[in-house]
Amino acid sequence: MSEQERARAARARQQRLARWARRTPAYRVAVDRVLPAVRRNGTLNDVVWRVFTPQEGAGTLPVPLHGGRYLTGRDTLLLPVVGVVAVGLAEEQVDTVVEQVADLQRRDLAFRPLLVLDRPLFAVARRHGYVVEVVVPQHAWADQPQGDRPEPVAWEDYLGRRLAGLVDHYQLWHLAHAGPQGLAPVDLAVLRALPGRLPGTLDVRAAEPAPGPSDPA
Repeated sequence: MSEQERARAARARQQRLARWARRTPAYRVAVDRVLPAVRRNGTLNDVVWRVFTPQEGAGTLPVPLHGGRYLTGRDTLLLPVVGVVAVGLAEEQVDTVVEQVADLQRRDLAFRPLLVLDRPLFAVARRHGYVVEVVVPQHAWADQPQGDRPEPVAWEDYLGRRLAGLVDHYQLWHLAHAGPQGLAPVDLAVLRALPGRLPGTLDVRAAEPAPGPSDPA
């Protein structure tokens, strides 16, 4: 069974469990009486949050997304997906950012990147096996059709809505921003802290490098 098939099977089991829970006689009592009482009790809210929230942390929810060339193992779909926003950069600067991300991923084996670029640099992403989403660059936004809107939409508003959609679609754990020098320092620190937040039981390993043209078969 492939990793994506395992992820779909896990979600199907969750849905079956939810349907079963809704059919139990105590479900309506819990919804109508118990949950409102818990919500009104600050102490119980704190206890529930402390007990159950860690189980929903990094490395616990499967997200179907190819993680690149450097990861293998049955739990790669559980690794957090991190959006890397590299817009307004020259091609060589984007290449530097992607290499930095790849170095972090090879070292820590702790995340899967989603590249968000305003240039169609698919070859750069393909070199590492990364997924890329392309947005309209700011300098070209004024030429985009605005439809019947009474006021033109600012590029920042467009980008914000687009990023919000990507966060939802890919269930991003973090959205990192990059500049000409690479990842922002705070975002870099977040990614460096990520390995310590993952379950120690995850089966994620470094993939064997693919043989080059001159390597023996």
